[in-house]
Amino acid sequence: MKNILQALAVLVFTWAPPLKAMDLDPKDIRGSSSKEPVEVLQNRYFLKGFRPEIGLIGGFVLNEAYTNTQLSGLRGGMFIDEWIGFEFQYIRARVKPSTDRQTLEQLKYRPLVGEGVTTVSPEVNAIHVITEANAVAAPLYGKINIINTWIVYTDIYATAGLANVQTDQGNKGAISIGAGERFYVGQSWSLRIDYRDRIYTETRGGSSSRRHAQSVDFGLSYFFL
Repeated sequence: MKNILQALAVLVFTWAPPLKAMDLDPKDIRGSSSKEPVEVLQNRYFLKGFRPEIGLIGGFVLNEAYTNTQLSGLRGGMFIDEWIGFEFQYIRARVKPSTDRQTLEQLKYRPLVGEGVTTVSPEVNAIHVITEANAVAAPLYGKINIINTWIVYTDIYATAGLANVQTDQGNKGAISIGAGERFYVGQSWSLRIDYRDRIYTETRGGSSSRRHAQSVDFGLSYFFL
């Protein structure tokens, strides 16, 4: 009798068709939640809208051949919702001659006409102070899970606005455009990295020339609760 039952069991499992994933009804898997949308990424557990922000800035100008320009300053701003905001920045520059400039200024030559020795001095229009106001749009949002223990929220944003740049040639009105990313440390503190391009007109070789003063800025900001 036992051998007969074992033979029937083997026969049943052999004839039974395999269960395919496509044969399953999603309702059987998700139950009543099948009527609710599945959120891929949840929002932050805190908001930043209408919370004033203050911060510190430190960075450097990228595209200067004859000077090393370091930037430091203050910023303040506020988001009017989770995606749109505005900010103001005041930045001072510390300018030092670059190695290329020092090398050129050490060169000496005798002119074909006249007497004496002439040195080479490149034309430089150094930046001293930047004051600007920008609109901020932060439509991209994400979070980073660090070893399944700590979640860091982040925003990627774009900026656009107007700036006043004080240079060796005087004040220059500029258009400021940029992009950046913010990493939140808790509900109030955040770390920022920004790329900015300030576009204005200056004089080069006796004629007007458009300049792109590109910079990378690192910042620490605090949102008031």
